[in-house]
Amino acid sequence: MWEAAFSDIWRPELAVVGITALAAGFVRGMAGFGAALILTPVFSAFYSPAVAVPTLGVVDFLIGLPLTIQAWRRCNWREVLPLALASVVMLPLGTWVLANAPAVVLRIVMSLFVLLAVAVLAMGWRYNGKPSLPTTLAVGGASGIMSGAIGIGGPPVVVFWLAGQANAALARANTIAFFGIGSIGTQSMYWLNGLLTPTVFVLAAVLIPVYGIALYAGAKAFSLVSEGTFRRIAFTLVAAVAIVTLVAAIVSLLASR
Repeated sequence: MWEAAFSDIWRPELAVVGITALAAGFVRGMAGFGAALILTPVFSAFYSPAVAVPTLGVVDFLIGLPLTIQAWRRCNWREVLPLALASVVMLPLGTWVLANAPAVVLRIVMSLFVLLAVAVLAMGWRYNGKPSLPTTLAVGGASGIMSGAIGIGGPPVVVFWLAGQANAALARANTIAFFGIGSIGTQSMYWLNGLLTPTVFVLAAVLIPVYGIALYAGAKAFSLVSEGTFRRIAFTLVAAVAIVTLVAAIVSLLASR
């Protein structure tokens, strides 16, 4: 079993995945999110999604654990916990929407919504005061619905914190804490569905050193960037997620005709 796993992963493309993991780890360490956006498309092109996605999840969970624990100490739990709970509660609704609504239409509509929100925030708009509990729950719910419907739940949460008055350090800590909670649930689901195979663990063992060094470097780089630079990086990543999703949906729509 393990011998087959070793022979399955050793291919020339693994070098490309490793180089991409460097970029993904650095961005994750600095911004607090974005690794999946960078690494998953490349990883899935060379290995099946059933291997690539759980492998990235294992690598990010294990290497990102110290970063997550640190964020849990610094985040605003009054915002993070309601967001996380609302996301979990609304996740089944997103799954139902995925099963009953045209997936392509969903991706287009949600991507356009995220791009609109990013455009408004990039122009400098931010809300004053602390967000109300209903607003926080609504954002968490939107994240859960998007996670279930299109597999991308990060943009609403990131935009939510960037739109507020929190500084870059708190926004980053909140984001890392939120995704840390989500990772626990995700890894549990992977295990229950038998996706944590020997191939996944062997690949994870190979990528962990590369990803870990890059993540550590990114975390150090965060202290060197200004508030404005951090926000521009975060806006760019969120917009990139929306654009990639939108383009993929349009291509799929055109191909189906």
